[in-house]
Amino acid sequence: MIDETIQHLEELFDPFRNPKRAQTAAAYMKHHFSFIGMQTEIRRAAQKSWIDSLKSLEDRTIRWSVIRALWNKKERDYHYAAIDYLNSWPKKYYSEDDAVELEYLLGHHSWWDSVDALASNYLGKWALLYPEKARETFEKWRYNESFWLQRSCLIYQLKYKDKVDTLYLEDLIQQMNGNKEFFIQKAIGWSLRQLSKYNSDEVIRILGNHPIKGLAFREASKYLD
Repeated sequence: MIDETIQHLEELFDPFRNPKRAQTAAAYMKHHFSFIGMQTEIRRAAQKSWIDSLKSLEDRTIRWSVIRALWNKKERDYHYAAIDYLNSWPKKYYSEDDAVELEYLLGHHSWWDSVDALASNYLGKWALLYPEKARETFEKWRYNESFWLQRSCLIYQLKYKDKVDTLYLEDLIQQMNGNKEFFIQKAIGWSLRQLSKYNSDEVIRILGNHPIKGLAFREASKYLD
């Protein structure tokens, strides 16, 4: 079934191959990935019937097997389709055991586009449903050698608005602030910038309590008076 499902999506995508656009997209992504060359709106229109056809698929093992099969394909377009499919799942499909699968997706073929789309959407919703498992997971990821998993810890609350666990975010920032990796510093600033829209006092307090500088500080203070 998995092979047939993936083949169906390939048949939907193949007519839209655009070598020139694919080259441009690959260059934009620093040549980390190859592309079919579809614009986002074209890809989403092409995959809509495919995603709709899987809505009744309740077997968790098969659903995640479809995601993994897409994730292991060469072209980045299939990774995007996997993310869109994942984000279409109703809450009843979420499971505490998703931590293993999410770590795989975040840790493989990692770049800002996939990590940010996963962390701020499915991962964030999952963490609200399973707070104890989420904290256990993040306590492992924050010390992982993959800075993408560390970044995920910093940004999974991006859409929490005024419900952000600011003390935990501060604790993560305190630990990672010394990491000069661009994507970590950017995530520190981004998480605080987003929080400042709903709780600027907490952001001011965090900035006052920790030596946050450079890129992270500029991002964090963008909306502060």
